[in-house]
Amino acid sequence: MISNRAKPANLEPRQRISGLSPDDLDFLTRFPVKFIEGNFADYMWGGYHLYNMKGLPYNKDTRLAAESWEVSGHQKYPSRIQMPHGRVVVFMDLLKDRQLAGLMLGDAVVERFGQDFPILVKFVDVHKHMSAHLHPSQKVAEALNEKDPGKEEVFVVLDVHEGAESALYLGLKDGVTPAAFEAAINKEENILSLLHKIYVKPGDLYRIPSGVLHCWTGGSIAVEITESSDLTYRMYDFRRQRPIHIKKGLASIDYGCKQGVALEKQCSGSWQPTLTKGVDSVMTCNALRVERLSAGLNGNSVEIRNRNTFEVLMGIEGRMDITSLRNDWSVCLNKGSSLFIPSKAGDYRVRGLDEINKNCALRINMKIPKKGDR
Repeated sequence: MISNRAKPANLEPRQRISGLSPDDLDFLTRFPVKFIEGNFADYMWGGYHLYNMKGLPYNKDTRLAAESWEVSGHQKYPSRIQMPHGRVVVFMDLLKDRQLAGLMLGDAVVERFGQDFPILVKFVDVHKHMSAHLHPSQKVAEALNEKDPGKEEVFVVLDVHEGAESALYLGLKDGVTPAAFEAAINKEENILSLLHKIYVKPGDLYRIPSGVLHCWTGGSIAVEITESSDLTYRMYDFRRQRPIHIKKGLASIDYGCKQGVALEKQCSGSWQPTLTKGVDSVMTCNALRVERLSAGLNGNSVEIRNRNTFEVLMGIEGRMDITSLRNDWSVCLNKGSSLFIPSKAGDYRVRGLDEINKNCALRINMKIPKKGDR
């Protein structure tokens, strides 16, 4: 719950945008936004762990939750916001207004990426095997006349289910040729035996480039961070009667990438310290910026300053207090919850609240190059 909100400050100009009052604009642009929970994708490979993680009720008749689309501007599962007077608005609809998009995302983001929200962040519960699939590059997606863009992904493994396989199949094994792979595909064989297998554990990081075939097997709970796209080509799905996309998948696969252990080393990431204490970063292969904030008790806090674009905070361990440095808002971020921090919400301080567990959050935004670097 967001508390200690100051009286609405003047926005310039204070006028109605998209039918919103000035107070509504303050609510959407000056303070963290908490989206309505339960924005779940009920794919057949999901389970009920995400309900537990979020403290949401469920029973045997509740639909599965494979993914929780935490902050989404995508039309498939768009994030929604409940306004102070009960009205529910859709995040992607708000961004259609250029001025409001600039206030929420930051003018630099809108100038570079447009008014559509450029990223998609999810909690994922791989209770059963996903399909063996890949995502095309932007160039290939355009050539195939797709509406969604191509994408690359960052996965942060949070936990694994006890007794499950918890593996990532990533790219082709060493020595497997494109011809051998395509022959297996055309015979509708189980292609996992041709892929490089990695057993994952909590804390692992993987950057999966476009064009790389992969399959998460049952047992992993993770954060998925990517561009705002749902473009996926299934190559093998264990005969589960879902659509398969062999032709498009073969047109998208990157045979020029590394294989086996070399590909694993290329895609496996690690947190690297930054100049700010308590802030570690991971190198990404696209325009995403992903950092980990770690804050303890007894004054061991992290300060985030000089903000001019939106940020998404995702709680991945413990509990954290997020407080404005101008002292006009404060919010608690728990494991399994997320916040959208508008561009105009100002700088903030992060402090850990859990005395037993670590207190960590992911901080996600977009890299905006300096004008001279474009």
